[in-house]
Amino acid sequence: MDSEKGLQMTSDEIYKDLCDKIEHLQYMPGERLSENDICKKYNVTRHVVRNVFAKLKARRLVEVLPQRGTYVSLINMQLISDILYMREAVEQEALLRVFELSEAEKETLILKLSTLVDEQKRFVKIGRYTDDFYKLDNQFHEEILVAIGKPNIMNLISESYIHIRRWRNFEIRTEKRMREIVQEHKGIIEAISQNKREEGRERLHVHIDSVCRHSKQLMERESQYFT
Repeated sequence: MDSEKGLQMTSDEIYKDLCDKIEHLQYMPGERLSENDICKKYNVTRHVVRNVFAKLKARRLVEVLPQRGTYVSLINMQLISDILYMREAVEQEALLRVFELSEAEKETLILKLSTLVDEQKRFVKIGRYTDDFYKLDNQFHEEILVAIGKPNIMNLISESYIHIRRWRNFEIRTEKRMREIVQEHKGIIEAISQNKREEGRERLHVHIDSVCRHSKQLMERESQYFT
């Protein structure tokens, strides 16, 4: 809760709140963050706000420009591409291990993945991308890691993953893109159920490598938000 609603927040709470607002595009890429406005909003001193800005800068969420101020970082597609490269390397190895599971274990995984896809379909009908849809998307990939006994792998890159979530909130703003994600998930499930390793690897690559397929058009149309 914001201090303007009656409760004063700690430095950590302000930091988390600003991270959330940047992630969900309440502060758009390139938008200036006024130190005075943030002080008034949270009823805290400049010292507190500057410490928060320093933490945001360390996480590459803001840029501090001398004599100009603090701005929300533009979306860096090279950084996002690098993070997704690491993620795909992990998940491609995980997928290979899935194909080595027993039939019973694969059937259990397929059931879990299919249930998640069915849940995603409900949100597609709403026609609006939400945190719940993202969580289902993320859980889909986590279930694959859980199935091979590596449930904590995603935590290793969680600190940098806010940049992916910000990109996803920017990229997935249409029902069409949500339907595409559901179809991509279904394709991965089909490859697992039919024991088609190479097809599964290709479908996973296409699904994760959305940057190459969607960033160019967005960068041309809304270049002011990108580095």
